[in-house]
Amino acid sequence: MKEILDTRFLIAHFFSDEPHVLESARARLRNLRRTGNGVLPTLVLTEFFDQVARHAGLREAEEKCEALLVSGLRVQELTTEIALEGGRIRCRHRGVPIADCVIAATAMRLGGRVVTDDPHFPRVKGLRTAWI
Repeated sequence: MKEILDTRFLIAHFFSDEPHVLESARARLRNLRRTGNGVLPTLVLTEFFDQVARHAGLREAEEKCEALLVSGLRVQELTTEIALEGGRIRCRHRGVPIADCVIAATAMRLGGRVVTDDPHFPRVKGLRTAWI
C-alpha cells in the first residue's frame, strides 16, 4: 500500500526528541524506501522546507529536502485531479486545513494512507491513516 508522508512524519523523522519516535520514524522510512511505497507530495515538501527553515535555517532546510528528493521516495506533484479533489474534501470538512485536504486527496487518489498523527485527518471520511 502506498504511504503518503505528512509533514508531521518528516519532522518526527528528522527532529524528534523522543528516541523511540525517532527510531520508529527512521525505520518506517527505510522500509518505505526499500519497498517503493513511500510518496512525498510536493505540498508536504513545501511545508517541511518552511518549518525547517524557520527553526534551523535555510541551509538545513535545503539539505534535508535534498536528502528526501534523492531518497527514492516517489515525489507526487499536485495534479489537477488532486487539486479538485482537495477542494471537494475542503467543502465537506471546513475545519480541516486546505493543505491537509490536498494531502488527503493525494492519498485517496493513490489508494494509500497518510502517515501522520495530525488530528485533522481522521475527520476526512474514507481516508486511511497510520502512524509510526
